[in-house]
Amino acid sequence: KLNNITTKDAFPMPRIDDIFDHLSQAEYYTTIDFKSGYFQVGLDPEDRPKTAFSTRDQHYQFTVLPQGVTNGPPAFQRIVSQILGPTRWQYSLAYLDDVIIYSTTFNQHLHHLDDILNRLNDANFRLNINKCQIAQTAIDYLGHHIEHSNIRPNADNIRALVETRQPTTAKEAFRFVKAAEYYRKFIPAFSTIAQPLHQYAPRTKEQRSKKSQATPITLSDDALDAFNKLKKILTNDLILRIPDQNLPFKIQTDASKIGIGAVLMQTHSHGDLPVAYLSKKFTPTQMNWPATEQECYAIIYAIEKWHKYLDGRSFIIETDHKPLLPFNLKQQLNSKCERWRLKLQQYQFTVRYIKGKHNTVADYLSRSPVDNGMNDEDDYTPTTSRSTQTDNFTITHVVASVTTRAQTRQQKRNDD
Repeated sequence: KLNNITTKDAFPMPRIDDIFDHLSQAEYYTTIDFKSGYFQVGLDPEDRPKTAFSTRDQHYQFTVLPQGVTNGPPAFQRIVSQILGPTRWQYSLAYLDDVIIYSTTFNQHLHHLDDILNRLNDANFRLNINKCQIAQTAIDYLGHHIEHSNIRPNADNIRALVETRQPTTAKEAFRFVKAAEYYRKFIPAFSTIAQPLHQYAPRTKEQRSKKSQATPITLSDDALDAFNKLKKILTNDLILRIPDQNLPFKIQTDASKIGIGAVLMQTHSHGDLPVAYLSKKFTPTQMNWPATEQECYAIIYAIEKWHKYLDGRSFIIETDHKPLLPFNLKQQLNSKCERWRLKLQQYQFTVRYIKGKHNTVADYLSRSPVDNGMNDEDDYTPTTSRSTQTDNFTITHVVASVTTRAQTRQQKRNDD
């Protein structure tokens, strides 16, 4: 409720394309990682009661900036921008808690590094030194790899497509074509390139049925070449774009029986273009989740994966699972989905329905997942338990010891 009644802070976020324009002119880079950055920002005593919450035993309120408040990202951005001061856009930049220092020569970089570290020290900011990267000529920043003035998508953003396995059934081959077809208007000669894969399209009503049996295939040389060409096109600069802060973000998500898939996109005047892809396998436990939990997990995993792009911005989630349309608007009946909903309260997003036949990219990724699954923390069962009623009481042991009859007889013989 606090986020709903909070007056939104409109402090501007730096444009990601402007950031990369400046970074492309440098040769040396240092990235700074704050140690629990939000928790280093104190809350005004008058505002602390607004963050209050209760447990079974106590009533608490935050004294520092908590995760999950809607004005957290812009407030943190303002603070870091003020600390960096005139060095911003000269040799330092900050996107929320991602600070980068950039220079054209090594000696120059040492001076810039010394200046920024002194500024952060004067502001009493603590750093996580193990995650800082100092004086690098190649570095990953905001989902992109920067090296020798060249900027390209981070391998993590495209691995879901680059490492997707070769189709082994007609259904898989045709599903890949339909996913690629989503961007056909941006791919020159798409029909010609994809033609060898169209031979695997379902011809009859029975084949088009979701319950139809998968037909094993071995891709022909032409079809394999088309598959690899389309993968390359979908992960190069022709299609995959550097984010434009002036354009809205949209995430399409989907879950299958074996995993989840999602694509982060931006809506241009001539259509949607991807920024990043992801896919992840389910663990055996997650495979047994109800469909709503699986679809909900796809949403939360995608948002947390791409939070650097989404913090402080309004964006759209598209899902083909209708029960999740009110996901961020009201309390969920499913307890796991409700915990996830509360976890995402700091984000400003709208959930929209997309027909399954139009959700082709996320659908393909969810059925050919690449990243290995990992159990959700909610699925771990504690190995020990504690009383919730007697934690503050000292238990007096009334019976100190018990003596059996055999021990009594033995004791009597010893006394004799």
